[in-house]
Parts: sequence; structure tokens; C-alpha cells
Amino acid sequence: MTAEELLAERKRSMRSKSMWAIGAGAVVVAGHIILFAIVISGLGDRSTVRWSDLLSSIFFVLALMAIVGGVWGLREARRLTLDDLIPSPEAIEFSRQIEFITPYYSYAMVGLLVAVYITQMVVDSELGMTPQGDSIGLLRTALVKPLVWEGQWWRLFTAGVVHLNLMHIFFNGYALLGFGRLIEYVSNRAHLAIVMVLATVAGSLASTYFMPTTTSVGASGGIMGLIGFLAIYGFRRKRQLMPGFLRAMLTNIAFIAAFGLIAFSIIDNFAHFGGLAVGVVYGVITVPKDLGKNPREVPLALTIAGYAALAIFVATCVFSMLLMKGTIG
Repeated sequence: MTAEELLAERKRSMRSKSMWAIGAGAVVVAGHIILFAIVISGLGDRSTVRWSDLLSSIFFVLALMAIVGGVWGLREARRLTLDDLIPSPEAIEFSRQIEFITPYYSYAMVGLLVAVYITQMVVDSELGMTPQGDSIGLLRTALVKPLVWEGQWWRLFTAGVVHLNLMHIFFNGYALLGFGRLIEYVSNRAHLAIVMVLATVAGSLASTYFMPTTTSVGASGGIMGLIGFLAIYGFRRKRQLMPGFLRAMLTNIAFIAAFGLIAFSIIDNFAHFGGLAVGVVYGVITVPKDLGKNPREVPLALTIAGYAALAIFVATCVFSMLLMKGTIG
């Protein structure tokens, strides 16, 4: 297959996937609108139901994002060139070294998040839910802002390792595994642990300050920090990376921002922004500009800091499980 044929095939594939995303998203959106119209028409008092309530459905929001992603994919297919497909010799050699790297930190961190979620399900099955239908395990660990102001500062950490439901843990676990492995492949795994912890706390602090009456959970603030770090990495080390790396990171940021704007009622945008800002700043400080420097090699002090950050993450997960079970607290 010639380079031109490869380009044409890649464009066809991108267009096909984009059209499927647009079609599937349109079906789900239309279904939601029809069902919502039926519900509203059957209510005597419509003052308590508004069309904006559609945005409280995660499936409706995901369908909207599928449509947006499909349109974006059609645009990207039209703009795709051979330069986006053919890597530089430096990128080929740099990528070849990945086969000798095992992303231990990523596997461990995702495994710990799953363990915390399983503990939460066990606690909820044993103790049941509150009269309001809330998870007792979550209430003991979530970022309940008034309790943080009262001195329960540890919620700034624990909120970042607990999740609302199975879909929540699935998406965040999948994202952590994907971006975490990427950091371990192209950089040093110490950065993964450090950014995850710092971004989680920064996201929690931003959320606590700007949204003082809401309750927040989830690892998305820390994950946004990983994306911010990778965006800076992609900008500074572009020559060493496969084509499209930086564009993919910027696209992720744009889509998450759009998702947050659409689903502002169920998304903690301040936690996302706080985590992203920390990841960007950390990347600016630590990612070397000199392509002659190996970004996988870091000073001993940073390696030790990475071990310490991983230990904090492990301790946070264990502490969260003990809180949920009522062993402590």
C-alpha cells in the first residue's frame, strides 16, 4: 500500500466511525426528547419539569458528545495529511523503547480504585442506603464541603478515589489506565503518581472554594492533571512523539471542557480546571525542552517524590476503605 493509499484508507475509516457516532448519538438524543415530551405532556403541573432537565441524564449528554465527536472526526478526516501519519526517525526510535516498559503504577492505581469501589458496594449492601437514597460509604468519604470547612481536610484526598456508580468508576478507571500508561511510556512513572496526587488535591480545593455547598466525588480532577501534563509534554517533545500526539491531548481537553459545559449540573468543572492547571504547571517545570535529554530519566529526588506520592495514593485508598467500613472515623 502506497502512502497515498494509506492516507485515503485512514480518511475513509475516520469518516465511517464519525458517521456511526453521529447516527447513534442522534438516535439516543431523539429517543430522550420523545420520551421527555411524553412525560411532560402527561403531567398536570409542569412547573417542576423543564427541558433543561434532559441534561441530568448522562446518556443524553454522552449522546450529544458522540454527535459533537462525530462532527469533529469528519473535520479531522478532511484535514488529515501524510505528515500526520508518517513519524520521524526520532519518534520511531523513542517508541521502540516502549516495549521494555511495564506500566506498574497505572495498573496499581486503577486496581486500588476498583478495590475502593468494591468496598463501597459491600458496605452499601450491608448497611443499606440513607433515607434519602445516598450511599453511606460515599457520605463517609466524599468531598462534603461543609465538613471540609469544619476540619475534615482528609476529604480533599479521599474524594478523589471514590466514585458514584459503576459507570463513573469505569470511565475514570479507563481514562486513568490510558493516560497513566502513556505517561509511563513516554516519561518517568514518578510523574504519574506526583501529578495524580497534586491534581486531585488541587481539584478538590478549587471545588471546595468555588462550589462550597455541593458534594463531589471521583478521580477526574487527578486525571485532568495527567492530560495537562501530557499536553505540555506533547508540545515540548513533539519531534520525539508519534504524529497527532499533541493534537490528541488538546482534543481531549476540548471535549472534556465541552462535556463540562453541557453537563454542568452533574460535572464538577472547578475540580477539572484545578487539576488541569496543576498538570500544566507541573509539566512546564519538569518536562525538558532539550531533545538531547532523555525525559524518562529524572533526578533521584524526583524518583523519591514519586514513591512518596504513590504511597500517599495507596494510603488514601486504604484510609477510604476503612472509613467506609466504619473501622475508623
